[in-house]
Amino acid sequence: MKAIQITAFGGPEGLRLVDVPRPEPGPGEVLVRVVRCGVNPVDRSQLTGRWTWLRLPHIPGSEIAGTVEATGPGVTSVAPGERIAVAMRLFCGSCHYCLRGQEQLCTADPRSATAPAIPGAFTEGGYAEYTVVPAVNAIPLPETVDVDSACAAALDGVTAWHLLDRARVQPGDRVLVVGASGGLGTFSLQLCRLRGAVPYAVTGSAANAAALAALGAETSIDRTAQDVAAEARHLTAGRGMDVVLDPTGATSWAASTGALARGGRYATCGILTGAEVTLNLAPFYAQEQEVVGSTGGARRDLEFCLDAMARGTLRAVLHRHFPLEEAAAAMAALSDPGRMGKVLLDV
Repeated sequence: MKAIQITAFGGPEGLRLVDVPRPEPGPGEVLVRVVRCGVNPVDRSQLTGRWTWLRLPHIPGSEIAGTVEATGPGVTSVAPGERIAVAMRLFCGSCHYCLRGQEQLCTADPRSATAPAIPGAFTEGGYAEYTVVPAVNAIPLPETVDVDSACAAALDGVTAWHLLDRARVQPGDRVLVVGASGGLGTFSLQLCRLRGAVPYAVTGSAANAAALAALGAETSIDRTAQDVAAEARHLTAGRGMDVVLDPTGATSWAASTGALARGGRYATCGILTGAEVTLNLAPFYAQEQEVVGSTGGARRDLEFCLDAMARGTLRAVLHRHFPLEEAAAAMAALSDPGRMGKVLLDV
């Protein structure tokens, strides 16, 4: 089968289109014929060597949608020919957290203390014609949900859904969505509106303002030309934001925490620009502010997203499609200045 492998850490020159044997599903597994695979910053993190334990060559790709090609022994939950999306968290099903339905906190793999246990990172992924996943991660698609939407929901939709849950977004909350033009941000804006909250978009491209408004943004803040914290306070009559959703990490930390209202909640699900930050505890305790961590989501979060898509209340925003052999260009497209939404590989 055709696959894209990371053969060396560094830049796009480390990606190679190769022919490798098609994998076979073992007990409790399914073989998926990949139709779409999302391109995510987590793939770029693997390529640059962020996870030093990753063994090369390695097939990345954590946002997978396709059809079941074959099932391994003991699998009865799905059948060959079914359209599925792959739930993003790998889990044991028997630890303390899994038994409580908190699959995203599974303790089976010690690496998950600092990195998400997801297909394409802890296993071979979806930058390939076929991939093997646990059958419990194969979630059947509603009839009216297309494969592009399902692929976008598999990681970005799930992460946004769980992030809003963790941040306890409530009706009437003023919510600052950092990185609003990306796949995660475009879902977060819509989900804020579905919950009765009022989202404000932070973007690096003023040209995206109209599109962000169509997704629910009350208004947009151009981080390249405006002081984000000051503008957030101006837009809320000086009070600040009840919630800041920020997946970007160190670079935006000061602006995001500076935008918080009293009792405000800063919620993060990523460290794209670095993990180390400093925190002055005085305003946090005096103003009863919170820092909330969120990591992906569980199978039920994907089911919620797919159901909302089937009902027409949630939609995927797509930036560009690339063929599998152009995976390096697809990864570069994550940094397109005017990018709006998801980058997909057509496998």
